[in-house]
Amino acid sequence: MWVIAVYDCPMTSPEARHDYTVFRKSLLRANFIQLQNSLYVRHFPSLATAEACISRLRCNIPERAQLAFFLVTDKQYAMTQEYFGENSVRKKPVAPNQIELF
Repeated sequence: MWVIAVYDCPMTSPEARHDYTVFRKSLLRANFIQLQNSLYVRHFPSLATAEACISRLRCNIPERAQLAFFLVTDKQYAMTQEYFGENSVRKKPVAPNQIELF
């Protein structure tokens, strides 16, 4: 399960900029990877863990922000077509390998 966070935060005042920074840092602390400005992605092992993470992030969403969390399966995310310029340092994130305990 992949969660894609897309948001728009108006930064019309120092307080709004602070709220945006707090939210952005909460995404990074939750191990989201920045693909573009205001577009972050993270892989989860299940729908339940993805929904739990989204619930934790809700308290940090700025008051005037517009935010969407897209939940897509591994198969759906694998079908995305992304293009990066010749000198791009970013690459498409891959799903982590499953850990087998037994």
